[in-house]
Amino acid sequence: MSSPKNARVLIAGGSIAGLTLANILEQIGIDFLVLEKYKAIAPDVGASIGIFPNGFRILDQLGCHDTIKALVDGADSFEHMRMYDERGNKVQDIADASQHFKNRLAYEPIFVDRQMIIQILYDNLSDKSKVLTDKGVVHVQQQQPSGRVQVTTGDGSVYEGAILVGADGIHSTVRREMWRIADEVHPGHFPLSERTATPTGYRCIFGISKPNERFPKYSSQNVMGNGCSYLISTGPNHRIYWFLFKKLSTTVHGLYEKVPRYTETERDALAAEHADDPLNDTLRFGDLYESRTTATLQALPEVVFSKWHYGRIITIGDAAHKFNPIGGQGGNSAIEDSAVLANLIHEVNKSQGSVFSLTDANLACIFEKLHSLRHGRAASLMKASHDLQSLQAKETFLTRLVAKWLIPGSSADSVLEMLSTNMRPAPRLNMVPVPDRQHADLYNDERPAEPLSSAMPRFFTYGVFACLIGIAFLTMNWTAYPLSRITLEVAPKAYSTGVQSFRHTLNLVFLKLAGGTGWVDVGHTLQLLYLLLFLTPVMLIWYIEANRHESRGTLISR
Repeated sequence: MSSPKNARVLIAGGSIAGLTLANILEQIGIDFLVLEKYKAIAPDVGASIGIFPNGFRILDQLGCHDTIKALVDGADSFEHMRMYDERGNKVQDIADASQHFKNRLAYEPIFVDRQMIIQILYDNLSDKSKVLTDKGVVHVQQQQPSGRVQVTTGDGSVYEGAILVGADGIHSTVRREMWRIADEVHPGHFPLSERTATPTGYRCIFGISKPNERFPKYSSQNVMGNGCSYLISTGPNHRIYWFLFKKLSTTVHGLYEKVPRYTETERDALAAEHADDPLNDTLRFGDLYESRTTATLQALPEVVFSKWHYGRIITIGDAAHKFNPIGGQGGNSAIEDSAVLANLIHEVNKSQGSVFSLTDANLACIFEKLHSLRHGRAASLMKASHDLQSLQAKETFLTRLVAKWLIPGSSADSVLEMLSTNMRPAPRLNMVPVPDRQHADLYNDERPAEPLSSAMPRFFTYGVFACLIGIAFLTMNWTAYPLSRITLEVAPKAYSTGVQSFRHTLNLVFLKLAGGTGWVDVGHTLQLLYLLLFLTPVMLIWYIEANRHESRGTLISR
């Protein structure tokens, strides 16, 4: 690990995003200070987190892989992935899902207490004096022309740094202060409509329960409902993590004070309303709720803010984008944000000598590039989570049709491919080696070139066939002979195409082969069969490649 250089990075928030960034900065020798509002660095707030291959790869680069694996040893959350309908009937079961993910992308997904991952990230730091607790940011000031940012915490302490990274969640104080500063200097830079239009369409009770023999170990499952849905998974010591997602009767808009807050009484009332919901053929939601060790009811805003930075302040993680947790990508996306920001800071660091400084110009470049690299991906992940929630809660007539007819018939491969598609574009740390872990699929950054959009090969295929059909309609004489006469009375070769030169070529080729059919001439037929053997390797390769999921809808597809 390099010795720290001059510029200090202030990080507001000591959760997943903040501590991931702190670990990376420490490894590349850049000074930092984490300011966490809670009195403990890993408070038990009853939350869980799913770590998927896209986030796990970055944590592996930081040296956390073995510690995390030891934490979940013998507690495979995804040995089975199941889907149930609202009556408790199983409609989908994917066996060995963890192994499939590992074979594809090198890492199996896990489900653990959120505080466990936070503790691992904290323990992984060499200098823990740079993580301060009970230091929630309450005020931010950008100092010009010194090129510094100053923060004041709740206890009156003041800290300065070259930049301030807001990793303090959806109710981010840093984001609110950033907006305030921008409004004073450049009114309209951050659109007011974005602050009032952020939708909250669902609320969620999430909790942890004791092991229950009626919920299978080593499994995760989704349960579809009408206006609601469930996500349930096992974890270390077979504890059960669960989420009840409930659609609000009216979508609420706004942030901070506008986001609904709920009491324990409201939480218990919602749980009682759904106590009889079947989660499988033997378990009801009320059974899980009664054996809970913790449970919390929260609203679920969904937003990807259009701008994430101003001056020397930038937001990452939930402070920049907030997804519905049903997709499991909120924490992983926060890890990705931290990795990309650190990559960009490191590029500037490398270009300088022994003294590391962040000018307004290179900071603007870093922040703009981070936004360009991350905004589109964050938006696509938010949409994927939103669509998944809409489907599993059967919000519309179309989603009800999909839930009833398409999901039960979906193959394991198609489901795993859909999930993997969201993970392949994930970034990694450019300055830290990636441990060599065997996997069959490739992340985008492991490919020689950025892959085309999955829709492009399909559009090309459809275009080719559309052109062929168009040429056929333009050149063939459809009215000269009825279809019955063409197929039954007249040799098809005479009317296969209206292009004379092409027709003569076909006649020349196929007439030479005609004698080899029907065993009229045994020698000729054997010769034809012998020649066809030369096509076997080509056809075999074509067949194998055509059966790959990524080849579907292309010109080589089966």
